[in-house]
Amino acid sequence: MKFVASHAAAAVCLAVAAGPALADAFSTLAVNHVTVTVIDLDPNDGIAAGISFLPDPAMYMGGALVRGEALNYRDSINEPGAQYKSYFNRGAWPATNVAGNVHTDLATQAGSVTGSSEGVGFTAADMSGSAHSGAGQRSHFWGYASLPGSPSGLLDFTLTANTKVVFSLDASMSASTTIAAPWQGNSESASAMLKLFAGGLAADGVTPLEDLAEQGISVLAGESDSWSGVLSASFSNLGDASTQGVFGANATIQGDAVLAAVPEPSTYGMLLGGLGLIGVLARRRHRAG
Repeated sequence: MKFVASHAAAAVCLAVAAGPALADAFSTLAVNHVTVTVIDLDPNDGIAAGISFLPDPAMYMGGALVRGEALNYRDSINEPGAQYKSYFNRGAWPATNVAGNVHTDLATQAGSVTGSSEGVGFTAADMSGSAHSGAGQRSHFWGYASLPGSPSGLLDFTLTANTKVVFSLDASMSASTTIAAPWQGNSESASAMLKLFAGGLAADGVTPLEDLAEQGISVLAGESDSWSGVLSASFSNLGDASTQGVFGANATIQGDAVLAAVPEPSTYGMLLGGLGLIGVLARRRHRAG
């Protein structure tokens, strides 16, 4: 029993020396391929199926938009030593490459969109972020991409009669955190979300038809998750004349890292006192035997 008590005391001393455990959070999201598929719903109507984008290119000077922020603080971003940095970048239409990145001592975030002068205006997108905890500080990152980056976040297209269009994105995402220890009621977390929208009016010219597809992952302390696949949204023009439709996509990532909880010095004192008492009782029992 004396041997066990002394080893337990040594373990507590090591815990004191090791100090607080640190937490990390990471998120990534990538769109690797964009496909626009046009399907002729009535091959016998004498109308060739087709789609056209941007009837007025001047309306879409946004092209694509990327935003991001990184910060680290203890209790408030207004306190001494806190850091906050952000960016907001929008590319002209047709977008070339729109990108931005930001970092503080503990957090980073980066985003980019590869533009195209054809179709939906982009061919790829990539986002990543990391948040780390430091001595008495936690951190946060957030990133957002809008495709297109017009004020409405939507891209107009014209679709021929009796035609269906399918927008598809090949995408992947991941989110992870390192430990499972809350601090002051908070816990590290990470997430990623991709949304895809297509819509227009039904053949009556009044009823809206909308298709929203979304995929997301979210993890809490000490967890990880990932996803890869194809996300698709479609719109069908069942009328006998061309009609207007809209398309849009956006992506978001975020993460938080916190300083893991450790017992207060008084708690360690009680632990060591308890172990000392165990040792005394063990010695008395040994002498009594």
